Amino acid sequence: MSMYDLEEDRLVAEITGRGARRLLIQLPDGLKNEGPRLASFVRERTGAEVFVSASSAWGACDLSLDAAARLKADLLVHYGHNEFLRDGSNGIPVVYIPAKSRHEIIPVVDKALPLLQGPRIGLATVVQHLHNLPDAVKFLEEKGFKVQVPGRGPWSHDTGQVLGCDYFGLKRIEPEVDSFLIVGSYFHGLGAALSLEKSTILADPYDKTVQSLDQDRARIIRQRYAMVEKARQANNFGIIKPGQSNPTIALNIQHQLEENGKKAVLLYADEIRPEKLLDFTDVEAFVDTACPRLALDDPERFSKPIVTRDEIMVVMGAWTWEQLLERGLVRL
Repeated sequence: MSMYDLEEDRLVAEITGRGARRLLIQLPDGLKNEGPRLASFVRERTGAEVFVSASSAWGACDLSLDAAARLKADLLVHYGHNEFLRDGSNGIPVVYIPAKSRHEIIPVVDKALPLLQGPRIGLATVVQHLHNLPDAVKFLEEKGFKVQVPGRGPWSHDTGQVLGCDYFGLKRIEPEVDSFLIVGSYFHGLGAALSLEKSTILADPYDKTVQSLDQDRARIIRQRYAMVEKARQANNFGIIKPGQSNPTIALNIQHQLEENGKKAVLLYADEIRPEKLLDFTDVEAFVDTACPRLALDDPERFSKPIVTRDEIMVVMGAWTWEQLLERGLVRL
């Protein structure tokens, strides 16, 4: 049995109710192995033609709409996230299925208790565990903690939810808590830590480990400061506009760089990969205008400095480094 609820009955109902005859199923890497089984199940139950995307799925902001259009699919099924873009499907219906996790979270929350600082706790999780969040709140309150759950953010449409690019709810409750507990993977825990100043603890129900992310945060802040300083020396910038981002952001950055006496070219990419940037030999630094985690999480993969759309403001002198840290390193 899968450790995730893939809502097969709902999937069939959506397909039959919409009269879909050809669909594309998009799954994140951790769930791709379920694709062949889902495809067989759907074909047997509905007779529809099913394609399973083998491309990366970085989030609900990264819908495979172009692929669905090329396949002439009349439905895109996106697993692993809830709705992100409002009216962003370009006419192709999208069904979001969050893939609720069946992993137990209370044991790992219990394991995290010794690491929590102070009685006031900010608690959040990812969409896969949102259905278990009330149980975690009750457990912590029974242990004597006062628990704050973040409200919705610009992109997190559910109370208590964090996304890889949206920790606004956590930032908003930061003055009212002593430390934070994030239930989920390292990716989301680190994003929270980079957005906050108070101690952040990760409780990972997948590998059943807990850890403080404070030292990781300090290390990455040092790395980012060094990256910004390198970018200050550049005169020729490549502004990367990935498929899921707003082109206006990239255009604004180009104009600001040129006003500062720099050269800037707009680059379009469906996916930002280091090897794709090697041919731009005259470009001295890159600006990532989409998900900031692409630049923050693994900068050593890139042979030249790559900064986020917020960090470029520091490079140009519009913000100070301290102002950037106050806003948080991870913002979309």
